[in-house]
Amino acid sequence: MAEIRLVKMIWQEVKLYLLGASSVGAEMLAAELLRLGVAGWQQQSASELRNYLQDESSPFDYAAAELQSAAEAADDTVAFTLYLADDEQGAQILAALQRLAAAPETLGLQSLRVQVNRRSSEEWEDNWKQYYKPFKVGSRLVVCPSWEEYAPQAGELLLRIEPGGSFGTGQHQTTRLCLELLESCLAEQPAGAKLLDLGCGTGILSIGGLLLGAKSAVAVDIEEHSAKAAAENAALNELLPERYLTLWGNILTDEALLAQVRACAPASGYDIIVVNIVADVIMAMSPLFAQLLAGQGQVICSGIIENRRAEVLQTLQALGLRLQAERQDGGWCSMLFAL
Repeated sequence: MAEIRLVKMIWQEVKLYLLGASSVGAEMLAAELLRLGVAGWQQQSASELRNYLQDESSPFDYAAAELQSAAEAADDTVAFTLYLADDEQGAQILAALQRLAAAPETLGLQSLRVQVNRRSSEEWEDNWKQYYKPFKVGSRLVVCPSWEEYAPQAGELLLRIEPGGSFGTGQHQTTRLCLELLESCLAEQPAGAKLLDLGCGTGILSIGGLLLGAKSAVAVDIEEHSAKAAAENAALNELLPERYLTLWGNILTDEALLAQVRACAPASGYDIIVVNIVADVIMAMSPLFAQLLAGQGQVICSGIIENRRAEVLQTLQALGLRLQAERQDGGWCSMLFAL
């Protein structure tokens, strides 16, 4: 088999600051970028971001602090961020942009500032890994990235994870809170609990559940690459395929998938369902919980910001689910319900 080598690329990160910009000025600059051969860029305007964050119909639950700070900027600067290859063509485009910055009036612009930084592809491909170290969740689990070495202490359970491009490293509050509640559930469950992980990402919750004593798990994600990542992480933790099944698709619209999920459950249903997504999806899925749970089954809902808590709670209680426990951290909450 031929050896595959990853080639390190050097890029010029170019930031264009259009001062005193009108929408017409931004459109003119965008048209010039296209004329120069720039295929794509990120465009950010403080005023547009403010409007978006204040729009109640916008499809988000949570805005990171960086977005909030950018939205609060007082000026009307429009920032363009683009990446040029560090080659002759990239140099020609950059030179044209610098000439434009020296004489912005030629394009009808008030002011244009150019900032350039050299970036290596390694910066966003692997450098983040240096900050992802083994850490403990709950009283027993130690989450460890696949590239790190860790010798478990007495009583510790090692959960190895290769994140790939999927959510679920265990570092986010929503995942940690969910794992803590799952540990407490399994401590009280009789041996042989069967888990269902909806929106599995890397599979960290269901794999963690198996390490904590569950008998088997079914992990479902809307993205195929996440389901594959979960299966690979299960193998990384030496879990046999008969104990861990991954499926992918939209369980809300795919009847065949829902039937398969039902068929994988024992006659009585799943003992524990974990759902770490967002409030809207949890509420949309909630009618399925009673159908899929065993008689005394439990469901752990996470990924809920505090100001959506009451809405989620009311929705699940209306379906006959009782709140048994709750944990909060950093503006996020996870809730444990039972039939």
